[in-house]
Amino acid sequence: MELSNKIYIFEGLLSAPAIRSGTETKLHLNYMKKIYTTILLALCVMSAAAQSPRAVIKSIMEGDAEKAIERLEKISLKTRNEMPEMCILAEAALLSMEHQNNESKLRSYDMLITHIKQISESENIEKTLKGDDITLQDIVAMIEQQSLNAVLEIDTESTYRSYIALAEKGNHSNIKPVLRKLEEKIFEGVMGERSVEACNKFLAEFPESEHRTEVEAHRANIRYDEAIASTDEDVMELFIADYPKYERVGDVATRLMEQRYQRIVLSEKLDDMKWFVDRYPNHHEIESLKQMMANIEYPTLKDSREALEAFVKYYPNVRQVGEANSRIAIFQIIDRADIGEIFRYVKKHGYDRNYTRMQRSIAQKHGYIILTQDINAVSLVRFRTIEGKVGYLNHDGRVVVEPKYDLKSYAGLGISSRHATDVFECRADRGMAMVFLENRSGAINGSGQLVIPTEYTNIAFLDSEIICVKPSTEGEEQTRGMVKCAVYDYKGAKVADERLYSTSPGAATSNNWDTSWFTANVSIKETQDEWEKSIYVEGKCVGSIYGGLHYITPYYRWFQTQNDEKINVISRTGNITTLNFLSYDLTVIYNNIIIAESISSGNRCVIDLDKQAIISKDKFRNMWAMNEGVILVQYLDNSFGFVDSNFEPYIKQSYDRAFSFSCGTAAVIKGTQAYLIDKEGNKISTIYDDIAPLAGYKGLYKVMLNGKCGIIDANNDIIVEIEHEPIKQSHYSSEKLSSITCINGVIEWSDGSKSLIFSK
Repeated sequence: MELSNKIYIFEGLLSAPAIRSGTETKLHLNYMKKIYTTILLALCVMSAAAQSPRAVIKSIMEGDAEKAIERLEKISLKTRNEMPEMCILAEAALLSMEHQNNESKLRSYDMLITHIKQISESENIEKTLKGDDITLQDIVAMIEQQSLNAVLEIDTESTYRSYIALAEKGNHSNIKPVLRKLEEKIFEGVMGERSVEACNKFLAEFPESEHRTEVEAHRANIRYDEAIASTDEDVMELFIADYPKYERVGDVATRLMEQRYQRIVLSEKLDDMKWFVDRYPNHHEIESLKQMMANIEYPTLKDSREALEAFVKYYPNVRQVGEANSRIAIFQIIDRADIGEIFRYVKKHGYDRNYTRMQRSIAQKHGYIILTQDINAVSLVRFRTIEGKVGYLNHDGRVVVEPKYDLKSYAGLGISSRHATDVFECRADRGMAMVFLENRSGAINGSGQLVIPTEYTNIAFLDSEIICVKPSTEGEEQTRGMVKCAVYDYKGAKVADERLYSTSPGAATSNNWDTSWFTANVSIKETQDEWEKSIYVEGKCVGSIYGGLHYITPYYRWFQTQNDEKINVISRTGNITTLNFLSYDLTVIYNNIIIAESISSGNRCVIDLDKQAIISKDKFRNMWAMNEGVILVQYLDNSFGFVDSNFEPYIKQSYDRAFSFSCGTAAVIKGTQAYLIDKEGNKISTIYDDIAPLAGYKGLYKVMLNGKCGIIDANNDIIVEIEHEPIKQSHYSSEKLSSITCINGVIEWSDGSKSLIFSK
C-alpha cells in the first residue's frame, strides 16, 4: 500500500468533532466511530500488533520511513480515539520526511498549523514524547524546514502566498527565504509585463524592496508610453505631474501643449485661449494666438479707458493696439477736459461718438455747455454756463467773450436773411454774431469785440448789410408794416443811421435784391415794374427776375418770372437754368445738389445744379441734407434709409423711421424696436420703445422705455436718467417724444422737475 494511500486518515478524528456541539456532535461521533471501527478491523487484518504515535515519531526521527508507515498503520482504533491530535502530529511528521514529495511536505505543514493549537495544548503530548530526546519544537522545526524546502522547489507565487499565510498563522521561525523568493517571483512577473497596476501592487506589498527603484522606473516607462500615445489630456497631465523629472517628460508636455493648442484654436473660446496663454506663454504660436484672441475680444471690449489699457497691456503686439492706444488717447483728452485740445480733435476727426463725452467733460470741469453745432464753420465758439449765460471761446479754448449775454431764440423780422437759423453764431464767412443782453440785441465780430451795441430790438443779417431795428419811441408815428433801422456793414461800421424797411407781406422779396455776389460780367438793370429786373451777361439780356433773388447755395440763387410757377436757377456767372419745380420745396442736400418737387408729377427729383441735370428721378419721397457723409432718405414706400453721395444705399437695411446721423450714430425705429446704429448699420444701444434726436445737441437722443423718458448719448451712456414722465402730447403731433425739448440746456418734465444737460 502506497504511503499516499495510507496516510491522511487521522486528521478527521480531531477536526470533525471540533466543529460540532450538543446533540449534533454526539450523533456525528457515533457515525464516525462506526467508520473508524471498520478501518480498525481492516488494519488489524494487516497487523495484529498495535502501535502508538510515540513509536511512529521515534521511527521518523530515526529516519526509517517504512517502519514509521508500518507503525502508523498499526495504531489501534482506541488509541486514535483517545489521542487523535497526536496521531495527526505523527502523520504530519511522516509526510515531512526527506523522501516525501513536495506536495506531501506542504500538506504536512498545513496539517500541523491547522491543528497546532490542539496539539500543543493536548494532555497527551508528554505521554507521546516522554523519555525521548524529542520535543514538539523539534518536530515543528523539522516540518517547517522540510515544507520550506518544498515551497522553494515548487517556486510558484500561489504556493508562496499560501505558505506565507500558514507561516504567519503558525509563527514560522524563518520565513524570510520565502518572502525573498516571493518578492523575486513577483518582481520577475512585473518586469515581464506592461502593467502599472502590477507595479503599484508590488511597490505597495514590498515597500522596502531592493528592486523598488527598478519597478518605479519600469512603471514610469509604462506611464510614459501610455501618455505619449494617448489623446486624453488628463492622462498626459497626470504623467507630467507625477514624473516632473522624467528624462522624456518634455516630450509629453510638448505633445499635450500642441494638442491643447489645436483644440483651443478650433474652439475659438476666448476663456480657453486666455488659459492657454497663461499656461504656455512661450509657445511658438503665442503671438498668432493672441492676435486671434484680440480679434474676438476687441469688438466687444467695454468702451472705457480701463478696459482699453488692460487690452493693450495683455496684447502689446496685436494689430488693434494702435487703434486701442488712439482710443486711450481720446479718453485721456476727455479726462483732461482741455477745451482747446478737444476743439483740435474735432477739427481733425470731426464729430464722432467721442464728442458727447468730451462735451460732458467740459461741462463737468468748466461748467460750459458748448452750443455751437459746427466749430469748423465759426471763428468763435458759443457756449453757455450752468447758470445760463452765453460767452464765446476761440479755437484754443480761451474765453474771448465773457459769459455775460442772455440766451434767446431768434424770432425773425420778416426781413429775408439766410442766416436766420444761426444768427448767434460767429460764422467764419460772416464774421459777426448777434448777442442779446437785457432784452436788447447787438453784435460781436470775430475777435469778440462788441461792434454793434446792444440797443436794438432785433437784427437781421442780409447779404451785404446788417439791419438793426430801433426800439419804438413814445409818440413816434409808425408807418404800417415799416420798421426804422440802423444799417451796419460787416466790418461793424454804421453806414446809415436811419432807414425804413418794410415787414409787410411781400417785403421778403422786395428786400432781397442784393446782387453783390455776382461776378463782374453780370449786371442787373431796372425795368418799368418795380418787382422786376433784367439780367445782363456780357452786356446781353439773358432773362428777367420777378420778386427778387432767393438764396440756394453760396454759388446759386433762384428766381421766378412773372406769372410763372417754374423756378429758374442762376449762378454767380449769370448762367440760368429753368427747372420745372416748385420754389417752396427746394432742399440743399450737399454742395450744389438739391432735391425739388416736380410740378407735373408731384414726385421729388435730385438735381445737380453744376451739371444742370436731374441725377435721380421719382425714387425718393423725401430727402434730408447730408450729415457726416450720409444722406437720410424716405423712399416711395414710406420706409426710411441711408444713401451715399451717389444716392446708392449706404446701409442696406430700411426702417420704419430714421433720423440723420449725428456723432457717427443715427436713431432708427424698426417695428417695436428703437435703437441707435453706427455707420455699418450695427445696433450699438439698448433697445428702447421710442427714440429721437434731442434738437440742438449733437449726439444726444431722447428715449422712452416702459413709459418713462430720459436722455442718452451716442455711446448709449445715460445722460438723464430714464425715469421721467413726458409732457402730455399735443393733439397736433403723434410722436411719443415730441413734447420733450431742451431749452437753454434744461428739460422741464411733466411733474415740474427740471434736468440740466450734463449735470452728472
